[in-house]
Amino acid sequence: MTAPTRVRRTQAERRAATRAALLDATIDALVEYGYANVTSAQIVQRAGVTRGAQAHYFSTKAELVVEALRHLTDKLIDDIEARPIRQGGSEQERYAAILDRLWELHHEPVFIAALELWVAARTDLELRENLTRFAREFTATTAALAVELLPGRSSRPDFRAQMELALSSMRGLAMHQAVDTPRNINRAWGLVRAQLLTLAAD
Repeated sequence: MTAPTRVRRTQAERRAATRAALLDATIDALVEYGYANVTSAQIVQRAGVTRGAQAHYFSTKAELVVEALRHLTDKLIDDIEARPIRQGGSEQERYAAILDRLWELHHEPVFIAALELWVAARTDLELRENLTRFAREFTATTAALAVELLPGRSSRPDFRAQMELALSSMRGLAMHQAVDTPRNINRAWGLVRAQLLTLAAD
Protein backbone atom coordinates (compact mmCIF):
# COMPACT_ATOMS: atom_id res chain seq x y z
CA MET A 1 0.00 0.00 0.00
CA THR A 2 1.16 3.49 -0.77
CA ALA A 3 1.64 5.69 2.30
CA PRO A 4 -0.69 8.71 2.35
CA THR A 5 0.93 11.92 1.22
CA ARG A 6 1.53 14.27 4.11
CA VAL A 7 0.34 17.79 3.40
CA ARG A 8 2.97 20.29 4.42
CA ARG A 9 1.79 23.51 6.01
CA THR A 10 2.84 26.76 4.42
CA GLN A 11 5.10 29.16 6.27
CA ALA A 12 2.15 31.50 6.80
CA GLU A 13 0.12 28.65 8.32
CA ARG A 14 2.98 27.74 10.65
CA ARG A 15 3.34 31.36 11.75
CA ALA A 16 -0.41 31.63 12.39
CA ALA A 17 -0.38 28.39 14.40
CA THR A 18 2.57 29.55 16.52
CA ARG A 19 0.95 32.89 17.19
CA ALA A 20 -2.39 31.32 18.14
CA ALA A 21 -0.66 28.84 20.46
CA LEU A 22 1.09 31.70 22.24
CA LEU A 23 -2.11 33.68 22.66
CA ASP A 24 -4.14 30.72 23.94
CA ALA A 25 -1.36 29.78 26.36
CA THR A 26 -1.21 33.37 27.63
CA ILE A 27 -4.90 33.35 28.58
CA ASP A 28 -4.48 30.02 30.38
CA ALA A 29 -1.44 31.32 32.28
CA LEU A 30 -3.20 34.56 33.22
CA VAL A 31 -6.12 32.65 34.68
CA GLU A 32 -3.90 30.24 36.61
CA TYR A 33 -1.14 32.54 37.87
CA GLY A 34 -2.45 36.10 37.61
CA TYR A 35 -0.76 38.92 35.73
CA ALA A 36 1.80 39.70 38.43
CA ASN A 37 3.07 36.12 38.55
CA VAL A 38 2.85 34.99 34.95
CA THR A 39 6.18 34.74 33.11
CA SER A 40 7.26 34.34 29.52
CA ALA A 41 8.80 30.98 30.41
CA GLN A 42 5.43 29.67 31.63
CA ILE A 43 3.72 30.87 28.46
CA VAL A 44 6.19 29.40 25.97
CA GLN A 45 6.21 26.09 27.84
CA ARG A 46 2.41 25.87 27.61
CA ALA A 47 2.46 26.92 23.96
CA GLY A 48 5.19 24.45 23.06
CA VAL A 49 7.32 27.09 21.32
CA THR A 50 10.69 28.70 21.94
CA ARG A 51 11.45 31.94 23.74
CA GLY A 52 12.78 33.22 20.44
CA ALA A 53 9.42 32.63 18.77
CA GLN A 54 7.64 34.51 21.53
CA ALA A 55 10.03 37.45 21.27
CA HIS A 56 9.64 37.49 17.49
CA TYR A 57 5.86 38.01 17.69
CA PHE A 58 5.53 40.04 20.89
CA SER A 59 8.30 42.25 22.20
CA THR A 60 6.84 42.88 25.68
CA LYS A 61 4.68 41.07 28.21
CA ALA A 62 2.07 43.86 28.12
CA GLU A 63 1.76 43.59 24.35
CA LEU A 64 1.40 39.81 24.56
CA VAL A 65 -1.31 39.71 27.23
CA VAL A 66 -3.45 42.43 25.65
CA GLU A 67 -3.19 40.77 22.24
CA ALA A 68 -4.20 37.49 23.89
CA LEU A 69 -7.28 39.19 25.34
CA ARG A 70 -8.11 40.60 21.90
CA HIS A 71 -7.62 37.14 20.36
CA LEU A 72 -10.03 35.48 22.81
CA THR A 73 -12.56 38.30 22.62
CA ASP A 74 -12.62 38.08 18.82
CA LYS A 75 -13.40 34.37 19.09
CA LEU A 76 -16.20 35.06 21.56
CA ILE A 77 -17.71 37.74 19.31
CA ASP A 78 -17.58 35.24 16.44
CA ASP A 79 -19.44 32.84 18.73
CA ILE A 80 -22.18 35.40 19.39
CA GLU A 81 -22.53 36.08 15.66
CA ALA A 82 -22.76 32.36 14.92
CA ARG A 83 -25.61 31.74 17.36
CA PRO A 84 -29.31 31.81 16.39
CA ILE A 85 -29.65 35.34 17.82
CA ARG A 86 -29.81 36.74 14.31
CA GLN A 87 -32.65 34.41 13.28
CA GLY A 88 -36.18 35.75 13.71
CA GLY A 89 -37.81 37.03 16.85
CA SER A 90 -38.42 40.58 17.93
CA GLU A 91 -35.55 42.96 18.66
CA GLN A 92 -36.49 42.78 22.35
CA GLU A 93 -36.03 38.99 22.22
CA ARG A 94 -32.72 39.31 20.40
CA TYR A 95 -31.57 41.92 22.91
CA ALA A 96 -32.45 39.55 25.76
CA ALA A 97 -30.49 36.76 24.05
CA ILE A 98 -27.45 39.03 23.66
CA LEU A 99 -27.61 39.99 27.34
CA ASP A 100 -27.78 36.32 28.30
CA ARG A 101 -24.74 35.44 26.19
CA LEU A 102 -22.75 38.38 27.51
CA TRP A 103 -23.57 37.29 31.05
CA GLU A 104 -22.28 33.80 30.21
CA LEU A 105 -19.03 35.35 28.98
CA HIS A 106 -18.53 36.95 32.39
CA HIS A 107 -18.10 33.46 33.82
CA GLU A 108 -15.53 32.34 31.25
CA PRO A 109 -11.73 32.73 31.20
CA VAL A 110 -11.90 35.94 29.17
CA PHE A 111 -13.43 37.80 32.12
CA ILE A 112 -10.92 36.46 34.64
CA ALA A 113 -8.06 37.40 32.31
CA ALA A 114 -9.53 40.87 31.69
CA LEU A 115 -9.99 41.43 35.41
CA GLU A 116 -6.34 40.59 36.02
CA LEU A 117 -5.30 43.15 33.41
CA TRP A 118 -7.64 45.91 34.64
CA VAL A 119 -6.21 45.67 38.16
CA ALA A 120 -2.60 45.52 36.98
CA ALA A 121 -3.06 48.46 34.59
CA ARG A 122 -3.52 50.85 37.51
CA THR A 123 0.23 50.83 38.17
CA ASP A 124 1.60 49.62 34.81
CA LEU A 125 1.71 52.43 32.25
CA GLU A 126 2.60 50.25 29.25
CA LEU A 127 -0.17 47.79 30.06
CA ARG A 128 -2.65 50.64 30.59
CA GLU A 129 -1.84 52.15 27.20
CA ASN A 130 -2.27 48.80 25.44
CA LEU A 131 -5.46 48.04 27.35
CA THR A 132 -6.95 51.46 26.57
CA ARG A 133 -6.34 50.89 22.86
CA PHE A 134 -7.94 47.44 23.09
CA ALA A 135 -10.98 48.87 24.92
CA ARG A 136 -11.56 51.38 22.12
CA GLU A 137 -11.34 48.65 19.49
CA PHE A 138 -13.65 46.34 21.43
CA THR A 139 -16.25 49.09 21.86
CA ALA A 140 -16.20 49.77 18.11
CA THR A 141 -16.55 46.06 17.32
CA THR A 142 -19.46 45.49 19.70
CA ALA A 143 -21.18 48.65 18.43
CA ALA A 144 -20.96 47.34 14.86
CA LEU A 145 -22.35 43.98 15.99
CA ALA A 146 -25.25 45.72 17.74
CA VAL A 147 -26.10 47.68 14.59
CA GLU A 148 -26.18 44.41 12.64
CA LEU A 149 -28.26 42.40 15.13
CA LEU A 150 -30.44 45.23 16.49
CA PRO A 151 -30.79 47.81 13.70
CA GLY A 152 -33.84 49.51 15.17
CA ARG A 153 -32.72 49.50 18.80
CA SER A 154 -29.16 50.60 18.05
CA SER A 155 -30.40 53.73 16.25
CA ARG A 156 -31.91 55.08 19.47
CA PRO A 157 -29.83 57.86 21.08
CA ASP A 158 -29.85 56.11 24.45
CA PHE A 159 -28.82 52.67 23.20
CA ARG A 160 -25.08 53.17 23.76
CA ALA A 161 -25.73 54.23 27.35
CA GLN A 162 -27.98 51.21 27.89
CA MET A 163 -25.29 48.83 26.65
CA GLU A 164 -22.66 50.48 28.85
CA LEU A 165 -25.01 50.14 31.83
CA ALA A 166 -25.58 46.47 31.03
CA LEU A 167 -21.86 45.69 30.72
CA SER A 168 -20.97 47.64 33.86
CA SER A 169 -23.67 45.79 35.80
CA MET A 170 -22.39 42.42 34.57
CA ARG A 171 -18.81 43.24 35.48
CA GLY A 172 -19.76 44.42 38.95
CA LEU A 173 -21.82 41.31 39.69
CA ALA A 174 -19.24 38.96 38.17
CA MET A 175 -16.55 40.40 40.43
CA HIS A 176 -18.54 39.06 43.37
CA GLN A 177 -17.72 35.50 42.27
CA ALA A 178 -14.75 35.52 44.63
CA VAL A 179 -16.80 36.46 47.71
CA ASP A 180 -20.37 35.28 47.11
CA THR A 181 -22.25 32.17 46.01
CA PRO A 182 -23.31 31.54 42.39
CA ARG A 183 -26.93 31.33 43.59
CA ASN A 184 -26.86 34.83 45.06
CA ILE A 185 -25.05 36.29 42.06
CA ASN A 186 -27.45 34.73 39.56
CA ARG A 187 -30.44 35.91 41.60
CA ALA A 188 -29.07 39.45 41.52
CA TRP A 189 -28.44 39.16 37.77
CA GLY A 190 -32.07 38.10 37.25
CA LEU A 191 -33.23 41.32 38.89
CA VAL A 192 -30.78 43.46 36.93
CA ARG A 193 -31.68 41.71 33.66
CA ALA A 194 -35.38 42.43 34.20
CA GLN A 195 -34.63 46.11 34.80
CA LEU A 196 -32.45 46.33 31.70
CA LEU A 197 -35.16 44.81 29.52
CA THR A 198 -37.79 47.13 30.99
CA LEU A 199 -35.57 50.11 30.30
CA ALA A 200 -35.00 48.96 26.73
CA ALA A 201 -38.73 48.54 26.14
CA ASP A 202 -39.58 52.15 27.07
